[in-house]
Amino acid sequence: MREATVPAAGQPRTPYRRRLLGRRLPVLLAAALVLTLLGPFGTFADLTLAQRLAYWCGLIGLGGLAFELLTLAAGHRLRKRAGAWRAMLAGVVLAVAALMTLTVALLERTLRGMDFLRPLGLAELFVYVVLVTLLVSAIPVWLELRDRGLLAGPTTPPSPPVPDNAPAPPAERPEPAFLARLPARLGRDLLALEMEDHYVRAHTAEGSDLILMRLRDAIAELAGLQGMQVHRSHWVAAAAVAGVERKPDGKLVLVLRNGRRVPVSRSYAAAVREAGWTEKTGP
Repeated sequence: MREATVPAAGQPRTPYRRRLLGRRLPVLLAAALVLTLLGPFGTFADLTLAQRLAYWCGLIGLGGLAFELLTLAAGHRLRKRAGAWRAMLAGVVLAVAALMTLTVALLERTLRGMDFLRPLGLAELFVYVVLVTLLVSAIPVWLELRDRGLLAGPTTPPSPPVPDNAPAPPAERPEPAFLARLPARLGRDLLALEMEDHYVRAHTAEGSDLILMRLRDAIAELAGLQGMQVHRSHWVAAAAVAGVERKPDGKLVLVLRNGRRVPVSRSYAAAVREAGWTEKTGP
């Protein structure tokens, strides 16, 4: 059976080319077209449609390229530190914004004669560039982080693949109904049942007590617990048998873990032997 490759945290699940062509470029083109039509920051009034198209496509394209290259370089350096993506992303945004601020300042002075090459002008322009960078990069960055599994909380390691012919895990068996009848002080380690008139005496590792019911009804409520009736008046749990004794007349006696001895009638002796109980060594 082929094992599926599961990317580690911080590693992209989608190939780079598909992420670039299917996610980022369409978003960048859409952003450039929207800015061209809206003409923010005075470009609508000062530039023609063709000039605005070239202006915004050029800036968005240059900013997108810078963002992509810086992200790849930072991601390569921090590929083993998935938790550092927030600091890396903030650093990339600030670096791209600084580069584009200088580019826009030079472009504005060339095209429209606006002088931003002074401290206050650059600071004002930097704020605008950061806003545009965040708006344009928000969707691609969100998709990228989601693809790398960095937006979700800590996850458990994936389970190893299960072969096609592997057996199904055993289902958990419900507790036999009879055990709920036992007093809390006796626990749930049932060793044997013994019929006394209209009662059943339940023997556990912690002691014994009488329960008002018939032995056959008690045995029916023990379905799922390994054991068997070994006498008209006795039922014994398989895990309770520590050994077997044989009397001079050939009859078997089961020796339980708590030292109690339970007789086996001849009609049940064959079943006791088939269960392998006679192979256990007595104390």
